[in-house]
Amino acid sequence: MRFRSVSPGSVSPGLVGYGCVQFGKSLLWAGEDILALYILVVVLRLPPALAGGLFLASALWNALCDGLFGAAQQRWPAVRRRLPEIALAALLLSCAAFVALPLLPPGHALPAALLLLLFRTGFSLADVPHNGLTGAYAAHSGHLGIARVRAVAAGSAALLVGLASFPILRAGAGAGDVAPLLVGALGACALLLMLPLPLLLNGYEPAATSGLQMGQGRDFRRLCLATLIGLGALAATGKALMHLEFTIAALGAAVVVLMTAGRLAAVWLWSPVARRLGNRPALALSYLLAGAQALLIPSLAASANAPALVALLTVSGIAGGGIALLSWAVLSETLGAELHARAPERYAAAFALFTMAMKIGLGLSALAVGSWLSADGGAVRLPPEAFWPLAWGALAASVVAAALVARRTIADQP
Repeated sequence: MRFRSVSPGSVSPGLVGYGCVQFGKSLLWAGEDILALYILVVVLRLPPALAGGLFLASALWNALCDGLFGAAQQRWPAVRRRLPEIALAALLLSCAAFVALPLLPPGHALPAALLLLLFRTGFSLADVPHNGLTGAYAAHSGHLGIARVRAVAAGSAALLVGLASFPILRAGAGAGDVAPLLVGALGACALLLMLPLPLLLNGYEPAATSGLQMGQGRDFRRLCLATLIGLGALAATGKALMHLEFTIAALGAAVVVLMTAGRLAAVWLWSPVARRLGNRPALALSYLLAGAQALLIPSLAASANAPALVALLTVSGIAGGGIALLSWAVLSETLGAELHARAPERYAAAFALFTMAMKIGLGLSALAVGSWLSADGGAVRLPPEAFWPLAWGALAASVVAAALVARRTIADQP
């Protein structure tokens, strides 16, 4: 099968197609990250520790796929030539597995594990080459500019997933009646939005290889480590909020909506901060804000102060959205457009390594939440005071992550 080429260097239709694909794959990514653990525990009624372990195993598999596929693109030109066909098959596989998960009968752990692995495999085979195109757009729109495109698409997708999650969370034990329809709608939208990916990849043939400069390599490794530690801990708090007993039950069901709305607003709130302070200091600040606000969650979740709780959850989303926006900006800045121009396949491989760190962190977050639920007898809802260990862990991890990203190798400074 052959596809008509769309130049990644053009603003239209290339950048529009890139943004559409980012929106579509973000629907899948946010849907899986936000809803999968909840579906495993509440809809499929798996033990929380087992559900967290399955999520972690699938995330580790996803990370491994990212690394292997990134290396395969770098090593074998034949793989790069077949990227459009690979991407099309990957889109179909990931969407089908995503939609099928809430359709499983309760208690079936093995089919659930298989669907998670199939989803992660398909997602990786589409995600890695799409990320590899980012360098061309960064050269045209700037590091913060392309990060904003990604963040707006991802934030909008997360908000849609948040809206879909409201009736699922509101249904409680009856979530199995509404989850299949809503997840199916998300999967169908994601597939349609990602269809331009094979067109974007047609004719994508990298040239000669080159490596990261020494300073860039150290900065890159620190960014990956910060993402694994910081994003993993903060994602655990977000997943745990879906299992927390709020005094105001309606706000408990709306927790994902409020946080994802804040995440979308973060694109416009953090961009001027990044321009003023720089991408790295702004990212460090967003980590610190996210960690600090986690300490307020137990007391406000137990209170009847609706305005304060709404504000806190929105700020939590703003902090998380800042991390999402600025992490990609710092990554693009660290790798540099020059690396993409000299060796696009190494640029794609570096993106794959970064997403490996991200997915391992998110997988560990699910394991942490599953263990947290199991520690209290496997309950799917816990009182606000049970949140304290996760809150302190989030603060500690955020401080470490902020320190890692704020430091820049002297040899790599302008």
